[in-house]
Amino acid sequence: MKTTHFTFCGLTVVLLLGLTTLVSAQNAEAQRKARENQRAMMRSPAMKRVRENSIKLDYLFNWDNRIGSATFGLLYVDGNAEALGISEEQRQKIVDAHTKKTLNSEDPELKPILNEMRRMRTEMPGGPFAENASEETQKKFFDLQMEMNNVIQKRRDKLINETLSPEQFRKIQEYLISTMANNPFVSPDMFEALDLSDEQKRQLADIKRELKPEYEKQVDKLVEGQLFFQEKFQEEIGDKLDNVTDPEERKRISTEASKKVVEKYPEYAKGMGEFTEAGNVLANNLKFKMFDVLTDEQIERMKNLIDNPPEHVKKIFENFRKMAMKDNAPVTANASGEWRPGPDSWKPGDAIPEEYLKEREKRRAFPKKDD
Repeated sequence: MKTTHFTFCGLTVVLLLGLTTLVSAQNAEAQRKARENQRAMMRSPAMKRVRENSIKLDYLFNWDNRIGSATFGLLYVDGNAEALGISEEQRQKIVDAHTKKTLNSEDPELKPILNEMRRMRTEMPGGPFAENASEETQKKFFDLQMEMNNVIQKRRDKLINETLSPEQFRKIQEYLISTMANNPFVSPDMFEALDLSDEQKRQLADIKRELKPEYEKQVDKLVEGQLFFQEKFQEEIGDKLDNVTDPEERKRISTEASKKVVEKYPEYAKGMGEFTEAGNVLANNLKFKMFDVLTDEQIERMKNLIDNPPEHVKKIFENFRKMAMKDNAPVTANASGEWRPGPDSWKPGDAIPEEYLKEREKRRAFPKKDD
């Protein structure tokens, strides 16, 4: 009996192991198919259009609304509200209004927009981004999204204006000036920390409006490059991140995949290099035009904010550093690690390029004569 029992138990173990192996194989196959389906979906024209519109909305939304966007971004990091002299009650009021779903179909301002978007999604098979949807239909839906975002943006800015004091606004503006080298494009509202006149404010707004069409062209190129990189990155990363939980290992794998994409597609790197150069030219053109509106005294104050950041700006730097150093900081499956080619290279370089200061000094020494 013992022998029989042993044999039976052994056979049971073998059967169980076989069943486990079969289930594991089936699970692995299911996961493989799921990944393939996801990649196919991401490559589909419809999904590509959705991602393209999403990226565009972000960039266009931030073009005219630097202060509002920066305020929300700053308040989501622990310690920044305190550094800016913003109370927890103020912070919570702003954050809640942004995160809570307060929009509904009965909102008198948004109702016609939401109803039209709903109609387009429900009456058309597959919605406005279906494979057979016309470009005109897609553009109409995108315009509706922009219209809705503009309404939300105005409400957001109104809330911020009603909640924050002039001194709190000034600290945010000083932060934006101090970090100018880390952001591609300057915005008129940040310079209000330099005590602009009404005429200066008007001139700066006119400059931003004048250069917006060129910015939109650059955004189109940026989106094209980002979509190409995302697609090729997903192909390269494959299943390498599956079951990898260590953040550092995920970062290493992602960074290596990013580099391989650039090595495999040199035309992408070349195109993004040309794009980066064009973006830098535009960014500097915007800067130089805006700097020309500022007085020498305002330029000096701006330089001092950059070279000697105020204490509240230093505290924000430290808060961001702490956040970046967290051991459990999430690393997403499509992240490219520390090194991100192309689009993230869209940087303006020096906060106030030396070439501009020399040219400004030359013009002051030898002013042009009026015709």
